[in-house]
Amino acid sequence: MDSQQHVPVIVLLDKQVSGERTEIKEWFAHSRFSMCEAMNVFEALEQLSDFTIESRPDVVLLNVDSSDDEMTMVENISEVPVVAFGTGRYFNANMGKMVSRLNELIPHH
Repeated sequence: MDSQQHVPVIVLLDKQVSGERTEIKEWFAHSRFSMCEAMNVFEALEQLSDFTIESRPDVVLLNVDSSDDEMTMVENISEVPVVAFGTGRYFNANMGKMVSRLNELIPHH
């Protein structure tokens, strides 16, 4: 049985910050959070609900356009918290704020 007690988080990566993607992925590789990437919201949900793996990731990185509609869509079809990184109404291109929010949502093991 998976010992993970928290709900995973979907992190939306706005395409406007694609230059920072490598930095973000590298940060996750050295952080306490397990992470995987998804190409679309359905792949993200599949990653979070795959019971064939020993433990699901803490975070799924999902590349999206900066459209507010995408944030709303992901929130509507997902039952997990969504954090946005980038530009636009729901997005915040501040790494420190994203990390603080992840620390709030995902407690230390």
